[in-house]
Amino acid sequence: MKSSRRLWVTEETYRGYRISHEIKKVIVSKRTRWQHIKLVETINYGKMLIIDGLIQSSERDEMNYHEAIVHPAMITHRDPSRVLILGGGEGACLREVLKYRSVKHAVMVDIDADMVDISKRYLASMHENAYSDPRASVVIDDALKYVKGISNGSRERFDVIIQDLTDPQEGSPSRMLYTLEYFKHVYNALTDDGLFALQATLLNPYPNTYAVIYNTLKHVFPIVRAYATYVPCYANLSGFIVCSKLHDPLKLDDEDIEDRIKERIVGKLHTYDSIAHRSYFSIIPKHVRDIIERTNIISTDDNPTKFPIYE
Repeated sequence: MKSSRRLWVTEETYRGYRISHEIKKVIVSKRTRWQHIKLVETINYGKMLIIDGLIQSSERDEMNYHEAIVHPAMITHRDPSRVLILGGGEGACLREVLKYRSVKHAVMVDIDADMVDISKRYLASMHENAYSDPRASVVIDDALKYVKGISNGSRERFDVIIQDLTDPQEGSPSRMLYTLEYFKHVYNALTDDGLFALQATLLNPYPNTYAVIYNTLKHVFPIVRAYATYVPCYANLSGFIVCSKLHDPLKLDDEDIEDRIKERIVGKLHTYDSIAHRSYFSIIPKHVRDIIERTNIISTDDNPTKFPIYE
């Protein structure tokens, strides 16, 4: 007799709030040296990647997230040739970067070889064979160590750096990649007109961490812009920040954006266009903007921020 028991995966996003997805099966559940990785097949969102209990991406809506983290910086840069991706184990950021004709070399650095192996084996729908592109290189290394190497002059600098890491939770290998000292190394790792984009935690209901990350970046980069997009499988606004040495993503008009998309990109965009670009930077709720405005805390190596911050 067939069992009627239904299987669910549940994320406790923050204290007092959980989100659940019904699943068909567990594909992978593995504790690696760095984190716990779970890959499941869900009823509504296809394959879903969960790291340390937090949903990272799903097949059905991952383009909402990955197009948002990649394209504002890439479109704003005048001619992105060398791109560095920090994290991004699904390979979807790499997929989006490689859509640009101008890209000659894209380097993806991930600390967890098991995550990359799982992606290559089970998540072809996300990476779309980006790992096999001759312009792509995958490096298994600590992103902090790798960025410091560029900052110190031992490696060539990059036009765009995309940071797609897990949240700065206490005990996470990503926690020290949101500090003032680290962001200074990122600044030095960029070319003179370089841009840096990163995911910076969910916005609801405690945007304090996001505000601290934003304020810390303001002490490093001359141009720092907050933006977000709604990701259905999170049931939340995913917060991003783009930083620039020279070019402002808010200064591009709709015609500029559409012309650059047409000239630069090979392949389909599912969510990003000039309208989406505008909406990303206008969707930040007023109460979040107010918190950003009054936040004066800086995340440092001695006192790194952590997710979430409860009040």
